[in-house]
Amino acid sequence: MWRLKIYRRDGVESETWDLIVVGGGPGGASAATVAATAGLNVLLLERGDLMRHKPCGGILPEVTEELIEEVFNSLIPSKVLSEPAELVLRYTPPSGVVNGGRVTNSRLFNVKRDEFDQWLRDRAQDAGVTLLHRARVIDVKAGDIFSVIYVENGTQKKVSARNLIAADGVHSLVRRKLIPDANTPKMLVGQRLIKVSNKMPADFHCVFARQFSPFYAYSVPKGSLLKIGSGMTEEESHDLMPSLDRFTEWLQQNGVADIGEVIKQEGWAIPFGEQNVTAKGALLVGDAAGLCNPLSGEGIRLAIESGQLAAEAIIESKDTSPVENYCQAITGMARMITALHKIVLATDDDAREKFVASELSR
Repeated sequence: MWRLKIYRRDGVESETWDLIVVGGGPGGASAATVAATAGLNVLLLERGDLMRHKPCGGILPEVTEELIEEVFNSLIPSKVLSEPAELVLRYTPPSGVVNGGRVTNSRLFNVKRDEFDQWLRDRAQDAGVTLLHRARVIDVKAGDIFSVIYVENGTQKKVSARNLIAADGVHSLVRRKLIPDANTPKMLVGQRLIKVSNKMPADFHCVFARQFSPFYAYSVPKGSLLKIGSGMTEEESHDLMPSLDRFTEWLQQNGVADIGEVIKQEGWAIPFGEQNVTAKGALLVGDAAGLCNPLSGEGIRLAIESGQLAAEAIIESKDTSPVENYCQAITGMARMITALHKIVLATDDDAREKFVASELSR
């Protein structure tokens, strides 16, 4: 392993690490934890504060439970779960609720994303990771070693590492600095948190209808509130908030929810179909790499798994570049995303109707 060194160059504090991870979401926390557990000196740079807010539906597929236990050596704690803690998947086709229903044997975890992410970062610290909050990366350079400049509490600092993992989200600064011409299409997501007067069933309700979204619109109970959202391509972004208006009215008219006051409204982006998993020797994970399911919009599990695979590639590669090992490890995930992207682009309401019927008959 590479020993930690501290020195100064041109009056700027600089440190050398085995691995620097940029971004403290699920992918970054996963990569940092796996690497530190293997004995590497790891620096995790998170630009946000403690409990920083992350716009998200907050849904984990059941398979994530085992993955989290493997990576973080812990079960998902109840403190990061919303109410109800577990949900069932409910699909409604374009023809309406009469032809919809619950998907048999579906089980989802309903997390409070801000608390969930902080718990993952805390687990990374427990594994020996040096974690810095409020550390905003402003520049990255690649060479024999990677150079990262960040600002913490108004002070500019420089750190270096033999390995770099970018887990800094869909608008990844690391990716933009190292491969500025990368193709990075996005899906825009709009979301509202609203009061409801009726008790909501424990459903993650997905409504597949072009009138709301070329993908799907969703609702998920969060305690006494209901979170609703929909997604649009960048070309259709003008219709994002109007689609939420239509979906809100649909929920009310179909007796799904008794809609009340809007508490919060927000928008963000997720990757849509293109992957960039390496950049001049750096490894990209999660949304930074474009690793998001284009059919469901789910990215947390893929972030954790890709973070794990990136760290393992570095560990296995020792003194050589981990790029080849990582590319091989991530191939199956990347192919799945590419295939699903093609399916989504070719789907119309007739295909959505057949998809829901097929899923409900399983």
